[in-house]
Amino acid sequence: MVLDDRIAEVAASQHAVVSYQQLLAVGATPSAIKNRAKGMLVRMHAQIYRIRGAPVTTRTRVMAMVMAGGDGACASHRTSAALSVVPGFQLSSYDLTVPYGKRPRLDFANVHFSATPPAWHRRVVDAIPATTIARTLFDLCGTIHPRRAERALDNSLSRGLVTIPACWRVFADLAERGRKGTALMRELLLARGDGYVAPASELEARLLEVLRDAGLPMPAREINIGDADGWVGRVELVYRNAHVLIEADSRRHHTALLDREADLARDNRFSSDRWHVLRFTWDQITKRPEYVASTVRRALKGFL
Repeated sequence: MVLDDRIAEVAASQHAVVSYQQLLAVGATPSAIKNRAKGMLVRMHAQIYRIRGAPVTTRTRVMAMVMAGGDGACASHRTSAALSVVPGFQLSSYDLTVPYGKRPRLDFANVHFSATPPAWHRRVVDAIPATTIARTLFDLCGTIHPRRAERALDNSLSRGLVTIPACWRVFADLAERGRKGTALMRELLLARGDGYVAPASELEARLLEVLRDAGLPMPAREINIGDADGWVGRVELVYRNAHVLIEADSRRHHTALLDREADLARDNRFSSDRWHVLRFTWDQITKRPEYVASTVRRALKGFL
């Protein structure tokens, strides 16, 4: 096979795009590449070429952008959403995520910097390296209007493009105080996903936010409580002076008979020792925060 055929074969699987390193790998010398840049190859970016005469599509431009980003680069944000056919996104903007330390010269692209993402944050869409839908949704939460990000999540869920557990996994990898997208992604995930078991820490954090927003004092957290017969259990939130205990059920549908009986027995032991037990569900904490706050306020009456 002659050199030109080898070059064309590589480019054919990459939307007619080929890199300088790939040209060397198929046997082209630097002088041969220079000569072909005046003929069969058209330079798109530094060391990135396309086959002259091949149709120049949006995917051609996206592939060239990703290849110009170097190792670890991938289409992300709005570009990844468009590649995955998420409603509301078209390949009219170019978002690229590259590892920290890289500085690709791409005037037309929105370049984002990140630590090298885990393998489950990456995929290949139509031969183009891109972020997964779950990672894309997290990124969108930090860069576009909240309502548009919410629609992107709902559309992705309804079309089966992503699952709530997959989104939580990415959230656990990326979430940190002050990071763009963290607060909105948490809010959206907590409000969705029938049948999903919320991480207890996430539901507890939301409950504390409800109490804080209502101007209520913060309870002690993770306290061991006992009675005359010994240790009863570890309680998530406690107002000791008011003798009030608060439990948040992280189970979305808390209906198992053994679970109910165990909780009832535990609550009865607390009640017999004059503790007032408040138990709030997922729906109450995430969808009825006013009810939660008013219930706690009534229980603390006389101690505020």
